[in-house]
Formats: sequence, C-alpha cells, structure tokens
Amino acid sequence: MADLDFDHFVEKLRTDIRGFGRIYDQHVSYYRQVLPHVLLGDLVRYLKSVARSEGPERVAVDEAMALLESGMGSADTKLQELVTVSFLARLDPDDEDLEAVRSRFGDRLKETYQADKRGRHP
Repeated sequence: MADLDFDHFVEKLRTDIRGFGRIYDQHVSYYRQVLPHVLLGDLVRYLKSVARSEGPERVAVDEAMALLESGMGSADTKLQELVTVSFLARLDPDDEDLEAVRSRFGDRLKETYQADKRGRHP
C-alpha cells in the first residue's frame, strides 16, 4: 500500500472495512460532515460489536487492524496522532470484549498501545 495520509485514511475506513460503510454513512448523516476523531470512536464500538460475533463480518477486525497499522506506519504525523488519540486511547485494557481487537494488533499498534498505557509515547 502506498503511504497513507490523513485525508485518504478517512475514506478508506468506509471502503476497506467490511460493514463499516453503513456506520460511516450514519455518521455523515448525523453530523453533516466527517469528524475523524468521532468516527474512530464509532469504529471502536463497531469492532467491539463484530469481534463478539461469530459471523462473516468478524473479518472486519482484521481489515481494520491492517488499515490502522498502515496508518501508524505512515509518514503523516496527523494520521498517527488520529490513530493513537482516537482509536488506541479508547481501547479500555479491562474490557475483555476488546481483547479480540487488541490480539490482532500489528507491531506498530502494539508498541504504541503499550507505551500509551504506560503513560509515555514510543
């Protein structure tokens, strides 16, 4: 994947994560625009929901983790901040339902999440 940037990332959330297009469209309908930090909160709730399911939509967790991992590897620091502040920081370490999400982290997500939970940045 070519280097991802902030603006393209938001669109890829809609197109690359199975079932999230509906959530994206609801978000835009409600806010009349895309609010990326709020949208990442919607993504956390969506992934928590599909991670608990046994259906085919569960593949969305892997799709999301691949996209988020690419975001953390991007040269775009605005995108890295979005993923860190609006996605990783919302993953409650005590929420067992989110373990299926955390267990699929790539190296960059894992390192940043662990550093954030220790109160420092990598």
